[in-house]
Formats: sequence, C-alpha cells, structure tokens
Amino acid sequence: MEKVFVDTSGWVALFVKNDQNHKKAVSVYNGLKNSRSIIYTSDYCIDETITTILARGNHKQSVIAGQAIITSKIIELVFVSAEYFQSAWTLYRKYSDKRFSFTDVTTFVIMKNLGIRKAFSFDMGFSQAGIMLAE
Repeated sequence: MEKVFVDTSGWVALFVKNDQNHKKAVSVYNGLKNSRSIIYTSDYCIDETITTILARGNHKQSVIAGQAIITSKIIELVFVSAEYFQSAWTLYRKYSDKRFSFTDVTTFVIMKNLGIRKAFSFDMGFSQAGIMLAE
C-alpha cells in the first residue's frame, strides 16, 4: 500500500468548497481512499488547516474539518516530537533560499523518517523539495 502525506493545502481545498482546488481535492482524496493508500497528516497540519478555514470561513466550518480529520479511522496522525522539531529546525535554517514554512519543513522531516514519498498538496514547495504530488 502506498503512503501519502496530506498537507494543509490538501485539507483546506478538500473542506472549503469555494477553494480553487476543491474539485481536484475531492477527486484526489477519493482516489487515495479507493486505492487504500495509507494516509498520514501531522498535528501541525491540522493546526494550520483549522486556522486557515477559520480565517477564510467561520468557526463552525473549522470545527467540522478538524473533527473529520481527528476522528477519521483511515488517517494516521503523526505528532511533531521534540526530535522531529529539532531536525526540522536544523533543516529550516539550511533552506535560506526557499520560502518553505516551518510546518512544511516538519512535514518533510516526518515524510523522510516514515518513508513517505508522495504528498497530497497544492503547495508547489513540495515539488521544489523533490516530493512527488498525489494526482
């Protein structure tokens, strides 16, 4: 089974119906579920997702999205440990020529550590980091 990490931009596009990538996000996510991919995300991505949906919409929408992700039986939630944090901080400082968010860099570290090669994301930074995008 293929492992896929869902980034904030994937979640936001999935849950925000007026997001420019919503239709594609629904298609990609349904494809991941149908192919029985192992779906991962992190507590940092959930934090960003809830916050972004709150900023774009309202509290109710952000709770619906957060609840759906947190209670899902098919999503493996990875917490950013002290070790992941330190590795991400070291890597973040090295990316002085990039505009990667710290959350993105924590995701890169988690993906490498867990052997995940593909991300469900609309953030082109993932491609810049050499990560394949789910389609």
